[in-house]
Parts: sequence; structure tokens; C-alpha cells
Amino acid sequence: METKTKKFKRDILNWYKNNKRDYSWRETSDPWKILLLETISQQTQLDRADVYFKLFIEKFPNPAAMASSSLKKILTLWSGLGYNNRAKRLYDSSKILSETGFDELYPNFEVLPGVGPYTNNAILSFAYNERVITRDINVDRVFSRYFGLNDVKSFVHNNKKPLLNRVSSRDLNQAIMDFGSMVCKSKNPLCSTCVLEKNCEKNIVKTKKPQEAFSGSNRELRGALLKLLLNETVASLETIQKNLKTDKVKLLKAVSTLEKDGLINIKKNNLVEINS
Repeated sequence: METKTKKFKRDILNWYKNNKRDYSWRETSDPWKILLLETISQQTQLDRADVYFKLFIEKFPNPAAMASSSLKKILTLWSGLGYNNRAKRLYDSSKILSETGFDELYPNFEVLPGVGPYTNNAILSFAYNERVITRDINVDRVFSRYFGLNDVKSFVHNNKKPLLNRVSSRDLNQAIMDFGSMVCKSKNPLCSTCVLEKNCEKNIVKTKKPQEAFSGSNRELRGALLKLLLNETVASLETIQKNLKTDKVKLLKAVSTLEKDGLINIKKNNLVEINS
């Protein structure tokens, strides 16, 4: 009798053949392209991430090209993506990679700034064809619902071999990610047309995550401050406060967190500039 794991792999890979999203980076085995895409796509829809990926890979085809650039140029190209500390971590990673290279870091890419278990496994799977499961929020949701799990991490650890037996980890990982994004969505999943529905445990847990409103937030002010500095060589705190029409306490908080993230530098006389 066919096991539930085998049914899952068969059905989701068949679905993937007909529904695979076509992106330029989908077939690449270049670890730099994969790191670039995974960094850009954090907190960003893939269609939008793909637009920025094409801009970045044209400008920075390899780590050395980015490392020889400046943070200001990278942030300018990054403008509109948000979460600008991702750009800083990518820039810092490019400096390390221009000296050492991916092969020297293999298999532990978590030494790179901002690279965690998911991105590490994405590079291992998509660039090095390693038999690993790339667990992101979409993958965890699909596993949790289909197999009726509360502990996806343990399930993947204990079932990695049967999950990856006789399949490409690249195809399986991308199939589950696409399926989670397009069908098994966090809100309003398409259960009525789902190819996995017959054998799914339907472990759908509704969770409400409180999220800080963007308008008036420190994140909004940080973005506005960086945008102003990208158009100026240097600006005083007084000028920034006047231009952004904010109070001093909020401005100092934004400046403090941007400095802590290494995005800006505060010079003498309270002059602020993008970090070099």
C-alpha cells in the first residue's frame, strides 16, 4: 500500500509540473544568485522579488561586483523593498564571499550575515543538490495541515529520508513552496480544488498575529530617513527633523537603530550619512 508520504510527494510533484512558476533563477545552481534571491524575497512576494532580483543580478553578477560597490548604491537600488538591514547584510556577505567563496564555506553558510537555517538549506539544495528540506513558512504550513502536525521540525528531521527518496530536493522544495503560496494559503486556502485534499488531515489552525501599524512606526521613519540621506551627501539631525516633520524623540530612536544596524554613521556636530 502506498504510504502517505509517497502519496504526498507524487501528488504535489504532479501538481508542480503543471503549475510551476517561471522565474529566471528557478534552474540556476549559482549560489550567489540563490543567496541574492532568498535575501530579496524575505518579507516580499516572489513576483515583486523577481523584479528586484533582475535589477541586482545585472548590476552585481557576482559577490566581488557588490563588494567593490558602496552601501549607498546598494540601498538606492534596494529602495522600495523595505527592511533595509537586509541590504546591509547582503553587502557584508558579498565582502566575505569575494575573499573566501561559497565552496570554502560549504556546507555552513550561516557564518554569512543574515543567513539562517532556511537560507543555508536553500543554497545546499538549489546550488549543491544536497538532500535537505528547505523549511519556510509555506512549507511548514503545508506539512502541518496535510500530516496533521504540531511539530513540523521533528517530523522533517525524522522523515527526511523517505521525503527525499528518489526525488530531486530542488523540485520537491520548490513544489511545496509554490503550493503553499498558491493553494495552501495562510488565509482562504483553496481546499475545494486542492490535489492533496483527499488525504489531507486539514489541520488548519487560525492564528492572529498582532502587527505594528506601518504608518507612524519607527520602521516608516527609518525608511524615510534613509531615503532622504540617499539624496544628500550628509545632513544634520536638525535638517532631518525639519524635512521629515517628526519629533526629536522619534528621530533619535530611528537614528539609533539605523546606526546599530550599521546603515548610517553619525559624525561630529550631529551630521548623519549613509555608512560607507
